[in-house]
Amino acid sequence: MGFIEWTENMSVGIEEFDAHHRKLCDIINKLNDAVSEKKEDKIIKEVLAELYNYTVYHFLAEEDAMERVEYPGYPSHREEHLHLTLKTMELMDTAESSNIGSEVLEFLKNWLTHHILEVDKNYKEHFFSRRAG
Repeated sequence: MGFIEWTENMSVGIEEFDAHHRKLCDIINKLNDAVSEKKEDKIIKEVLAELYNYTVYHFLAEEDAMERVEYPGYPSHREEHLHLTLKTMELMDTAESSNIGSEVLEFLKNWLTHHILEVDKNYKEHFFSRRAG
């Protein structure tokens, strides 16, 4: 079992975004493994860069879809995305194995879980009502 597990209850009902969320869980697990195994700082920075790049890719795809369906929660949702993007950039700038500890990993795990279960699930009904109409 990984540090963070994607489960069916995390599904937003949109396969593309569910796949993205699974990938984000995988990358956070990879970061957890690198930190737990005390990998070189270079490796940890590479995994953080992967997390950052994939996060930006996912957020852009999600935001584009929100704009297309005129999701009313888009502005606040985008702010949530910006918060994690900036936090990840900050981590990348200061990443050393000594300062990527359990608190950082817990932050990423809690943020992603909360974001999917509480924030992303809010758009589900709106997306499906727009697709049907």
